[in-house]
Amino acid sequence: MTNVSSERRGELKRPSQARSIATFTSILDAATDIIVERGVQGLNTNVVAERAGVNIGTVYHYFPDKTAILVELFRIDQARRTAHLIEKLREVSDTPDLDAWAQDVFNLAIELRTEHPATAHLRRAFRAVPELVELDRKETEEYLGFFARQLKIRFPSISANRARAAALILIEMTAMILDISEESERNSEEFLSEGFTALKSYIRTLELS
Repeated sequence: MTNVSSERRGELKRPSQARSIATFTSILDAATDIIVERGVQGLNTNVVAERAGVNIGTVYHYFPDKTAILVELFRIDQARRTAHLIEKLREVSDTPDLDAWAQDVFNLAIELRTEHPATAHLRRAFRAVPELVELDRKETEEYLGFFARQLKIRFPSISANRARAAALILIEMTAMILDISEESERNSEEFLSEGFTALKSYIRTLELS
């Protein structure tokens, strides 16, 4: 894999004209399809160019290598999920039914994974690609503080540090439960049910504080 600096990756040539935007989008769509069909290991710029119906030079015009494509797809995927989840996380501060709220959040997280099957592959990739590890950390940090503040409002007796720790635990536990469910041969429905029970039990410890 070509070693391209993070700074260079952050300076993608983002198109502004309709035709260029369509080409840029078709490259990302092609990469997504390949990832879903073959996994991240099946992704390379030549295959992307062929699937998108463009020449390899066009791909390199926007993306210096396949990792740059992965970074962009991961960024888009994270932004989409955050946009959907942020309002639901806000509701924890005043929901009358914590169990129902937790179930709604969990169901939404599952729904977002189901609607966008490339998410599971991208999450597996970020563990092996340093740029994605860093991007995931930054993206999580952006809404971690927000969620922690909502938890502190809901559970005023807990400290700010505990609220932040709880927010991180809930975010990471949910992601881990979904990751394991997607990667294993276990009965997904039963595993998801047990995973949600664990999440709900943890939330109740905050309520009892």
